[in-house]
Amino acid sequence: MRFVLILSCLFAGAAHAAPRLIVPADLSVPAPSPVIVYDATPGVAVTITTERLNRDGTKAYVGRAEFIADRMGRVDTGTAAARSGTYTGVDPLGLFWSAAETPSIGKDLVRGEVRVTATAEATTTTALTRSAPDPATLLSSRDTPFFGAVWVRPRSAGRHPVVIVLGGSEGGSSTARECAPLFAARGYATLGLPYYDPGYDPTDRIEGLPHTFTDIPVDRLAQVRAWLATQPDADASSIALWGVSKGAEFALIAASRFDWIRAVVAVVPTDVVWEGWGASGPPTASFSFDAKPLAFQPYAGMDAQLAKAAKGEVMDLRRVHLAGRAAYPDRLAAARIPIERFHGALLLVAGGADQIWPSAEMAVNIVAARRSVGADRVDHRGES
Repeated sequence: MRFVLILSCLFAGAAHAAPRLIVPADLSVPAPSPVIVYDATPGVAVTITTERLNRDGTKAYVGRAEFIADRMGRVDTGTAAARSGTYTGVDPLGLFWSAAETPSIGKDLVRGEVRVTATAEATTTTALTRSAPDPATLLSSRDTPFFGAVWVRPRSAGRHPVVIVLGGSEGGSSTARECAPLFAARGYATLGLPYYDPGYDPTDRIEGLPHTFTDIPVDRLAQVRAWLATQPDADASSIALWGVSKGAEFALIAASRFDWIRAVVAVVPTDVVWEGWGASGPPTASFSFDAKPLAFQPYAGMDAQLAKAAKGEVMDLRRVHLAGRAAYPDRLAAARIPIERFHGALLLVAGGADQIWPSAEMAVNIVAARRSVGADRVDHRGES
């Protein structure tokens, strides 16, 4: 593992020498190294701060934790426990994943970089690490038969296992562009696959994709698999799906119907197929298969929430989903995604404070369905 050693220091009027700071060179690689501080005074408090921008540069995120330097004047986040801050306990990468949004945007921050600062006894040292992969290590192309798709592979020779990235209701190619390089940096041939373009971002228009979230064809993945089989650097016998939100819904439906899918990561998932939106006419499903809409769970109260949005108020989409389940209990069985048919590895990542839909509760339902048929290999990570 390579390290970046930064010796430049900013003094704050104290006589103490500034600590040395070592940060991982690239956070996108597998198992990045911890942050290490050297040459602090033994027993003093050391505060380490991380700062980064989100992917479009509109928000800043700050992670911060306080440690006590050991008898050698060292803090190693891989072994030292954070006493307080945005996380506590021992976690080599806690300073990065725990970063919280801050109202002040760091004007001097650069997208794709994370600024790390160590402060001890009024002396400060700053270093930079990369949060995005080094482009020199990857091969990237949009030359695919799929509208707006991003195809990224490691430069290393051979056939690589494949990850297909499926974004959420934001649509367009933003999730594909953001996530595909991250998976490729970990050794996967990755296809970021847009499947819907609502036109929210006029700079990210993808002609040829549906503009409403209705009857999105899940079975198009069969065409994707056939194309992957023609790619010399892809192992089409080892395909995983990574989907977030509506992309998780897409991925779980596909996994319940295609036996060639080997693994699925479903981030903030659902256990049912939901009603679609955006089109005129009778309600229909979000997704289809073999050109037929799937059985779906209706919403309840969506019109009222859309009226709130038209007045500039915040919509309560979680309520729409909960109310839909309560109002139409007779539709749940048919709308349920039969994920117990999937025999591959499944990772669920859900949030108890999810304000879009009750992903934590729906993840519990998925786990129960899998375990009811003895499919006990289910990783479920939730947080309240």
